[in-house]
Parts: sequence; structure tokens; C-alpha cells
Amino acid sequence: MKILLISDIHSNSVALKTILDYEKDWDAIYCAGDYVDYGIDPKGVLDYIKKHNVIGVRGNHDDHLLNVWSRDEHKHVGPEHFKWIHHNAQLLSSSDLDFLRSMPKILSFDIDGIAYVMKHQWFEDSYETIQSKYHFEKFWDENYRGNLTGDYEKRMIFGHTHRQGIHILGKNMMWINPGSISYRRPDDCTKNAHYVTITNGLIELKEIPYEKKDIMKEVLKWEGKMKQSDIEDTKFFFGE
Repeated sequence: MKILLISDIHSNSVALKTILDYEKDWDAIYCAGDYVDYGIDPKGVLDYIKKHNVIGVRGNHDDHLLNVWSRDEHKHVGPEHFKWIHHNAQLLSSSDLDFLRSMPKILSFDIDGIAYVMKHQWFEDSYETIQSKYHFEKFWDENYRGNLTGDYEKRMIFGHTHRQGIHILGKNMMWINPGSISYRRPDDCTKNAHYVTITNGLIELKEIPYEKKDIMKEVLKWEGKMKQSDIEDTKFFFGE
């Protein structure tokens, strides 16, 4: 079975479409959260997610958008405080918000005899990652709801940090971060979309370039209408 594992899409339908057009032979797609914010096309992303029956969890930016929407904050904010989160909220319908709200915060599943637990981030409001066997086992015991028993392989999936990698803590103890398909941290100069494939249990860390010209055109249209720090962030993310 081939699994396509993605995370931190951040309203970047161009990168998402590029990956889905390239990886055509997958059996299922899993997403570790953050579908929205810091991008131009939240509606396009959610439409793709629905169309391809992506199995996912909710991330902190998804929760942030739900909170903004519930307070009607996106309807009353001026240009000096207007951010991508407000832009995204204005483009989404109540049914889109219901779809986001319906996603769980944590999910466990079994594929090819391997057990998985998926959550956007280990701790709320933190970029900390699991670094000890103790914390791995504690998190696993609290959250795994699958059917495997005995000596089985345990894998966790996290997003949030935008740093692609695999961390092995011991026998049958691993966590995976597919990275962000949308943008990197300031100390990472690569501009490609990062993701992971898992084929019959074999993990491959992958990245693919995608066209950013139209994204930048849309970003630049918002200069003077949006908080400048948000504009500068997206210029860094999507500029060449």
C-alpha cells in the first residue's frame, strides 16, 4: 500500500496540486494539519482535500481560523491589522468551516501491520519534539486506539515545525515529519514542497519544485491592504 503523507499546506493549492499530479499511484493521503493561513487559496485547498478524501487532523492555524470566524473578527479589522488569517476567513463558507471543525485533533490507524498516531504538534503552542523513549511511550499509551498488540512497530506523525525528517528513538519507536508542502523556516533556504511517501512500510522523504509566480502576483495585490509583516513573510516564502 502506498501512503502520501503531507502537512502544513497553508492555503497553497499550487504546491498541493503539483504533488498530487506527480504522485499518481497512491492508495490514501494523510495530512498532519494546518490547511489554511499564510497563503492565498484556502478554498482551493479544502476543495482538493474533499475531492481526494484526505484523512487528516486539525492544526493550530486551522483552530485559529475557526476562532477568528466565530468572533467575526475578519469582518471588522482594518488594513493595519488585517492578516492572511482574516483574508482566508473571508474566502471560506460556513460549510468549509464545518468541514475544518469536523476534523479530529489526533488520529490513530494501522497500515501494512504498522501502527500510527498522527497529531499536528506534540505540545500546544510549542515547537518541542519528542526526544526520549519515556515521552514516546507516554504519548503512545495515551493516544493509540488501533488494533495491534504485542511487539509491533510504532510510528508517530507530526507536522507544525516545517522541518522534514525521521527521528528514531529505539526499536519500533519512530516519529516522522513530512515537512511543509508550502514554506520553510527562515534558516532553510529551499523553496520546494516537502512531503513523504510510505510504500509497504518503506518511508521516502521527498521534495518537488513548483511554480510560485502566480502566488507572488496575488500576494503583491495585497500590499497596502494588509499588515506589512504578513506581506514580507509571504514574499520570503514564495519569492525566488
